[in-house]
Amino acid sequence: MKKYLRFAVLLLTLSALVMALGGVGAQDAKILYTGRQMGPDDIPTLDPSVASDVPSVAVIAEIFPELARLHEETAQIQPGMATWTVSEDGLTYTFNIMPEVSWVKYNADSGAVEQVMIDGAPRYVTAADYALGMTRTLDPIVASDYSYVLAPWVVGADAFQASAEATEEERQALIDGLGITVVDDYTLEVNVTRASTAFEFIVGMWITAAQPGWVIEEYADFWIEPENIVSYGPFAVKDWTHEESLTMIKNPFWAGTESIPAPKLDEVVFRFLDEDPQLAAFEAGELDVSEVPFSALARVKADPVLSQQYYSDFGTCTYYYGFNVRQAPFNDPRAVLAFSMSLDRQAITDNITQAGELPAGFFTLPSMNAAPQQADYPEYAVLTDVEAAKALWEEYLTETGQSASDFSPTILYNNSDLHAAVAQAVQQMWAEALGVTVNVAAQDFGTYLDQREDADIYRAAWCFDYPDTNNWLYDVFHSANDPDNGFNNAEFDDLVSRAAVEEDLATRTALYAEAERLLVRDAASVAPIYYYVTDDITADGIERTHSVITREYYEKWDITR
Repeated sequence: MKKYLRFAVLLLTLSALVMALGGVGAQDAKILYTGRQMGPDDIPTLDPSVASDVPSVAVIAEIFPELARLHEETAQIQPGMATWTVSEDGLTYTFNIMPEVSWVKYNADSGAVEQVMIDGAPRYVTAADYALGMTRTLDPIVASDYSYVLAPWVVGADAFQASAEATEEERQALIDGLGITVVDDYTLEVNVTRASTAFEFIVGMWITAAQPGWVIEEYADFWIEPENIVSYGPFAVKDWTHEESLTMIKNPFWAGTESIPAPKLDEVVFRFLDEDPQLAAFEAGELDVSEVPFSALARVKADPVLSQQYYSDFGTCTYYYGFNVRQAPFNDPRAVLAFSMSLDRQAITDNITQAGELPAGFFTLPSMNAAPQQADYPEYAVLTDVEAAKALWEEYLTETGQSASDFSPTILYNNSDLHAAVAQAVQQMWAEALGVTVNVAAQDFGTYLDQREDADIYRAAWCFDYPDTNNWLYDVFHSANDPDNGFNNAEFDDLVSRAAVEEDLATRTALYAEAERLLVRDAASVAPIYYYVTDDITADGIERTHSVITREYYEKWDITR
């Protein structure tokens, strides 16, 4: 990989009038306190190439804007840090990057967000910084969990991803061969492998954001710590007290665009809390936005004040259990299907989640483009059928000469009262229907992510990165993308590969329906459980948007009280 020149980084100290709060006195500061989207554990990372989780991306999207921007309420693509043109054959994208956007850093000593300087002038975000971000995401040494989303689109990316053992000279040749070309300081050209408007959604993802190569070279894995990190978006990182909170502060050098305006808030404080303590903090006036725990939902809806502050709408994710198909009994689809069919999804949504979630028979969220609908393909969906589950499980046990007592799988989930309640309910359902003793294990979020692919059964949720079924079936379960649970099915791969380039919507949807049939029934490896709702509670005096894309854009929020 190219070595990036090291420059002495000089910080331009702002005048005393432009302090940490962007020029307002502390008594006038608009500080939003929220626990939403965070959970009780620390944020795993702020590295755009490494992030694969909602809490990390919630912050990254605000400090490292992408070339394109996914509108949080319409899920439509719009310009972010760039506008672009596409060649007639659809294979070359030319991005015109907004000029003179400063790299900035919060200085704890001065209490100000300051421009990063080079040779006495502000250091600006350039096409080379975006090229670096994409290249790091594709780099096998960085080992991005999300490289599989970008790699199929960029010319030369597959060869580069296979270069982990290559020499430095060979690696450099592969990097030079990527379809990522810096034309000039503010022009980036990307050559793609196939023509599709879906690529515009890909460059609207955090994995393609600009990155500060000189800082990464100096600090390696520690470049994301608050004392080191530099960024360029509407907010900067002011503080990251690990395991407790992260604070973003308004970037006074972000002039704002139509899609990414200058913030009205001065700071956003994320507190790492589970849902119950979040709501308690909200009711004590310590949080402005909170998630609503399932245990308090009925009380919130019945309360004359809280019910007016509560918001709920159709969600962005599917809650599911993944089964490790590398090992018995789940290397036999009959076992997976038996476990899946014995789940009473309606009881889970009625008695545990209670926010209007819909029982899921397919993996893909039904609101996605080209998503098959359960009503149109009822014989393909997985539905609760305990008697059929028992018969299938007995068939498997008889044929393999085993008994239910031979198995005691463990469900792995990340720390959450909700996940624990669902796991305990599932544990009882499987004991009653299948006679299987199931264990449960909770881990902090980072450990859970590391251990998931080795778990017998893992709780997971897929929340879309862009609103198309390709992001669910190809990006998650195509064998080239190394699914966590080991799913590998040639027929499935062929179906989702054909659907990715199919132009006729009806044909495309039918291909995805066949793929869902394999994933949840005929070659079963997952048990979809329910489709989320998006719900939270917001204090009076907060003007906000309600996102449908799993991340909020706080630069559009305001405090008016």
